[in-house]
This record gives sequence, C-alpha cells and structure tokens, in this order.
Amino acid sequence: MGDLVLFLPFLALFGVIIYMQTRQRKKIQARQTELQAALSVGAPIMLTCGLYGDVAGLDDTTVDVEIAPGVVARFARAAVLEMRTNDSVLDSDSDSDSDSDSDTTSDTTTSRPAKPLAHDDPSA
Repeated sequence: MGDLVLFLPFLALFGVIIYMQTRQRKKIQARQTELQAALSVGAPIMLTCGLYGDVAGLDDTTVDVEIAPGVVARFARAAVLEMRTNDSVLDSDSDSDSDSDSDTTSDTTTSRPAKPLAHDDPSA
C-alpha cells in the first residue's frame, strides 16, 4: 500500500504533462486551420522554409506563391507558416501601442551606397 501512495504523484504528474501537450497541440492545430481558411490571392505569406512571397493561386491542397515578379512556385498549403503585412506578422504580439514621435526613433534602414570590394575595383 505504501508503494502505491509513492507511485500516485508520479502518475498524476505524467497525466498532467500529457494533458498539457495535447492542449498545446490542439491550439496550434486550431491556429493553423484559421490561417488556412484566411488565405486569399494576393496575401503576403512566409513559408516554413523561410521563403517570402505573395499568394498567386489556391487549390484544396496546394498554394501557388509568387516569390519574385513572374516567378510562381507551388507548395503544399501546410507549408504556409504565417500571413504577413508590411513585413510584420498579422497575429503578432508586437507593440502596436507605441506613441513615440518620429524624431525620437532612429532610422537604421537608410540607404547608403555599398563600398566596392577589393576584387571589384577595376583599377587594381
């Protein structure tokens, strides 16, 4: 009887771990189902391989992605990781309530001409 009492907490802990994993899996699956239903032609997306593009066509099991102007590739719909808008994730928890002035923010995306590499120098 004493061994059974010592074994019950481990059994309960195992049950809680299995429950939490199942619950998390269901949440992920529901989010993926919502994403698949929200796909539309022209939507900017990111694939699981890290490839960015726009939806060019949809089928029941595939999605055509325009990865460059005039270049369309076909992928499985399950390969769509997230929908994006202006280089930000649609369902992201980013700080959308930032009210800072543009004067106080630093712009790190300024375009500067690239320095020529040594092997690119025609005079060398």
